[in-house]
Amino acid sequence: MGSIVGIEPLAASAILTNNLSVALAMVAGGLLGGLGTLYILWNNALHIGAIAALVAQNSLAYPFWAFVSPHGALELPAILLAGATGLLLGQAILLPGRYPRPSALKRNGALAAQLMFGIVPLLVIAGIIEGFWSPNPLIPNSVKYLSGLGLFAALVFYLAWPIERSPTGERK
Repeated sequence: MGSIVGIEPLAASAILTNNLSVALAMVAGGLLGGLGTLYILWNNALHIGAIAALVAQNSLAYPFWAFVSPHGALELPAILLAGATGLLLGQAILLPGRYPRPSALKRNGALAAQLMFGIVPLLVIAGIIEGFWSPNPLIPNSVKYLSGLGLFAALVFYLAWPIERSPTGERK
């Protein structure tokens, strides 16, 4: 958790690049009928679960989750949304419904692209937070927890905010 201190810009860019590549791989995994997406989601859940168990067994859960909380409040929902985006593409391939597969893929692909326009900024912000804020030993753990809670609440509030549309259905 403290290994980033002193190399924050390098760490933030490496973290950001990794998170974006995972998200893009999950979206691309949808083209395998969603199997690639499900594998990456499962693999990431397995890793975070193993790390959580390890830190809990060594009485490091409080500082570990204080480290994860600020950036995880945005990163984890963004990764889950990337997984949902990949599954949207998988659905178009496996269960196109009343549409021919190419049409379903085009339709769901447009929705996937819109989702990625929201996911990428979340991951960029999370990477910056993970590189500079989360590992900072000068910031008390309680402040890190509060910042994580605040960021998550802001994300939920933003996602729940209604979109105003004109009578023709276009965004205002």
